[in-house]
Amino acid sequence: MVIVVTLLWAIVGNAQEVSSAIKGEIQGQINKLRTAHLKSNVALADKLYHPHLILTSQSGKKYNKEVALLNIKNTFEAYESAEIEFLTVSDDVILTNYINERKYKDFPSGSYRLTVVWTIHEDTWKIISMQSSKVKVNK
Repeated sequence: MVIVVTLLWAIVGNAQEVSSAIKGEIQGQINKLRTAHLKSNVALADKLYHPHLILTSQSGKKYNKEVALLNIKNTFEAYESAEIEFLTVSDDVILTNYINERKYKDFPSGSYRLTVVWTIHEDTWKIISMQSSKVKVNK
């Protein structure tokens, strides 16, 4: 709870424009995450995830890095991200929010909103927290 309040305070009180260089670096990491999912590349995903990763699925389940890496082995047929918004929380923490369209093999495709917290670790941007919510499609 303290982390959530701190993040909200930082976002509201200290929100700054993210530089184009940082946006480019994080966009590159998002592209690598796409590649990791499409190719079931656990080694690549391991480089993108912070050691203390907290992943919250659309069902509300919480996973650590070890379990998140096991999920990379699930084969995706499609994985595309769009509408990426960036927000500076601090010099070494960036929040992104975007729509992700994905399809697991043998399952219907779906749209998800991802809220991702990136932090600098070992001189590169890594995901320390990610939350996924299924986007309801109005018909």
